[in-house]
Amino acid sequence: MRYCGLRFAGALVWAVGVTFGGGACAADRAGTVVLAVGNVTDQAADGNRRTLHDGDGIYSGDSLSTGRGAYLDLDFADGGRILLRPGTRFQVEHYRYAAAAPAQTAAPATARSEIHESAFFRLIKGGLRAISGLIGHVTRADYRLDTPVATIGIRGTEYDVRYCNNDCGDKAGAAGALQNGLYTGVDRGAIAISNRAGEIITTAGQFLYVHDTRSRIRLLRGRPAVLQHMRLPERYRQLEGKRLKSLNRQRLEERRRLEMRLKLREELRHRIRRGSGGG
Repeated sequence: MRYCGLRFAGALVWAVGVTFGGGACAADRAGTVVLAVGNVTDQAADGNRRTLHDGDGIYSGDSLSTGRGAYLDLDFADGGRILLRPGTRFQVEHYRYAAAAPAQTAAPATARSEIHESAFFRLIKGGLRAISGLIGHVTRADYRLDTPVATIGIRGTEYDVRYCNNDCGDKAGAAGALQNGLYTGVDRGAIAISNRAGEIITTAGQFLYVHDTRSRIRLLRGRPAVLQHMRLPERYRQLEGKRLKSLNRQRLEERRRLEMRLKLREELRHRIRRGSGGG
């Protein structure tokens, strides 16, 4: 019931569920797995566990984990993207996106106005690469990524984050293991990072380090080794491209079906109103 049996070739689109009475499943669906490589698992808010595959839905409240050598490429409903690197634990803490319906009849205006969009995530362990979607571009407080040492907000962004807690030995240099803490880098746009010591905004080409919740946020001179190779490995990118094309085609088809159902529903309502008035 929780996942509604949706897979990559699923029969029903979640957006239709919102419109036609399947809101319990659809309302908290956050997005879709574009690519799952290796051991990737999901624990729902109710404690149920599953292994993720390409095309699976992800939901508000889900906790996602990637094993050794595993990657999880996520496409969110508002157009945002997140790639989880190996050894990561990540939670979709709260996600709500009121996609623009093709007609105002998708929901009563009063009901739609009460929908508050939000994308709140939590990085517990490991690292990720993110491209922000529509949520947070108008009201910045609607997007947040919490980490063990700092909180990240966006300004229209593509950024990298990695949290080291005695588990970044793969990037140790001649001087030994890297310092524990949070490392961030911005490729496009800007991010705001804050903790108990204050807040700092960084733009494209800037990198930061934060040791703990009380430490001053430090600007680094260049990209740290720990943020190298944050993108999906080249050997998986062609497959990722195919999955995205397929997902986009599916969304276009689902959009057309939704528009048709909305039109038919309005025609039926109009006929009912006319019949009631004539009787």
